[in-house]
Amino acid sequence: MPDEAPGKEKEPSFRVTDRRRVGAEGPRETATPDEAHPEARPDPQSPESEAPPPEDLTLPDLVRLFVAELQMRALIDMGLIPNPATRLVAKDLPQARLAINCVAALIEHLSPLAPPAERDALQQVVTELRLHFVRQSGT
Repeated sequence: MPDEAPGKEKEPSFRVTDRRRVGAEGPRETATPDEAHPEARPDPQSPESEAPPPEDLTLPDLVRLFVAELQMRALIDMGLIPNPATRLVAKDLPQARLAINCVAALIEHLSPLAPPAERDALQQVVTELRLHFVRQSGT
């Protein structure tokens, strides 16, 4: 036996709001639960659903992010840490050299914008990567 009278539409218990920024065209769209697509929801177990990247990331902050990614890649390619995707340790010194050179170039452009303490820390990153590379290459 239904809880509601026939012909009366049931009020949804929740509302879906589309918060994507499309532009200044107008208000954001909203959808009722019947219109929401459950297959479009992100998987809570996937890495992409952890946290969205900040939309107001400045260019120097983006460069810092690239430096961190390339630093990690250099360490992986030197065989100092396992690859997170495969959990294997493998050396690829030409790729490590490329990553280190990219880190150095990015830091060269970022250093004039950084405070002195950060500038020193960035230079330390390049120095440590180069020392690790010399040790791993055996030269």
